Amino acid sequence: MQSILMLRYLLLSRYSEAISRWEDLVGDFTSQEFHDHIQRHSAKELDWEPFKKQASLDEQYRRGHVRMVGASITGKHFEPGTITANHFTLSVMTMPPGAVAPSHAHEVEEVFFVLKGEITAWWERQDGSREETVLHEKEMIFAPAGVMHGLLNHTGSDVEVQVIIGVGKPEKPTYLDETLAGS
Repeated sequence: MQSILMLRYLLLSRYSEAISRWEDLVGDFTSQEFHDHIQRHSAKELDWEPFKKQASLDEQYRRGHVRMVGASITGKHFEPGTITANHFTLSVMTMPPGAVAPSHAHEVEEVFFVLKGEITAWWERQDGSREETVLHEKEMIFAPAGVMHGLLNHTGSDVEVQVIIGVGKPEKPTYLDETLAGS
C-alpha cells in the first residue's frame, strides 16, 4: 500500500509541475504566446551537427535533424527557435541513402514515424540477433525504454522520419557499438 501511495504522489507531483508551467496560458494567453508555440518545418534549417561526430567515424551515420519541440539527445538542451517541453521531444530526421541510425537505447520510449520514403527498422537482442521490418510512409515503430533499436535507409532516396522521445531533455543514448559512446 505504501508503494502505491508513493507512486500516486510521484505521478500527481509530475502532473502538477506540468500544469503549473502552463497554467498562465490556460484560458488566457496572448497572440504572441500562441504564435510562439507554432513550428513550421519549411522555416527551419536541416541541422547535420547532432550526428557529426558519428559521421566522422563512418559516413553511413550521417543524419540531419530539424528539432521542433524539446531538447536534443546530444545534450544540446536549449536551441533557439525550438519549443521547450517537459515530457517529450519531436524532431524530423533526414536519412540519406544508406544512412544508419545505429542500435541504441534510451532511458525512455522512442517512436519513429515515416513521413517520406521507407526504412528498415529493428529491435536488437543482447545476443545481437534482431527482429526487423520495413516501414513505409505513415507507418511507425515504438521502442520501449532500454530496448536497443535502430534504422537503415535501404533506398536510393532521402527518407524523412518523425522522431518522438518520451522526455523533454533526453540523456545521451546507450549504443551497442561502444565506439559511438558519448556521440
